[in-house]
Parts: sequence; C-alpha cells; structure tokens
Amino acid sequence: MEFLDGYTLNHWTWFVIALVLLGFEMMMPGVVFLWMAIAGGIVGGIVLVLPDLGWENQFIIFSILSLISVFAGRTFLKRNPIESEDTTLNKRGHQYIGKTYKLIRDMENGKSKVRIGDSNWSVEGDFEASENDKVRVTGVNVTILIVEKV
Repeated sequence: MEFLDGYTLNHWTWFVIALVLLGFEMMMPGVVFLWMAIAGGIVGGIVLVLPDLGWENQFIIFSILSLISVFAGRTFLKRNPIESEDTTLNKRGHQYIGKTYKLIRDMENGKSKVRIGDSNWSVEGDFEASENDKVRVTGVNVTILIVEKV
C-alpha cells in the first residue's frame, strides 16, 4: 500500500477509533464493538509507549486483540448471563398469570376477550362463560392468555 508508506498511526488515532467503535456499540445490538473498542484502546496504549511501531504491526496487534477480546467477552457472557430483576420483562403476557379479569364478551368456541388496562387481550379456555364472568389467567400462548373460570 504505497499511499501509507512512511505513515504511522499515533495513539490518538487509536483512541478515536476506540470511541467510534463504542459509538457503534451504542447504536447496534450484539456486544461485539465493545470488545473491539477495548482492543483499539489497548493498541492506543501500546502505541503511546512504542511510538515507532509501524501501522502494519498496529493493525496486526489490533486484529489479534480484537479476536481474543471478542472470544473472551462472548465466553464470559455465556457463562455469566445478564439477569434482570423482572423475570417477565419483555414477556408482557406472563405478568398477568394468576390474576383475575372480567370477560368483555361471551365465550364462543372457547375464545373470548378481556380488558387489561387500555388493551383487549384474546383468551382461550375449555369452558363456557358469558360477558362479565371472572376468569383467572393460568398461562400464555404467544399473545393469547389461557384462562380458567373463577
């Protein structure tokens, strides 16, 4: 690459690359750019200590450190998953299990609806019931609440 002959990347370049990669991490899911940003920051530190290191060697070090950090990060997250205090987070229907609601229309062929907050939810059950009868949520099938008569 003739256009880069004699050019060396300084430590500030690597710190900026690390910040740009952190920005990518904030915009895109996957927790990959974080580990590459860490590798960029380490290369910036190495270049700060060894300013005469050629750009070729810098890219080789960055590539190796990126592979190592991505692999180590993914292994760490698999062994130590991030757990939420709310086990029903992003499982909206699961938070209704065990609660009682009134039907807003008669059960027909085992299907009806209940009103929860400002939403109407489809419900299914193996019984006949009429409007305003109370039902208890016992399970969830994707977006349909499984209910039993109270």
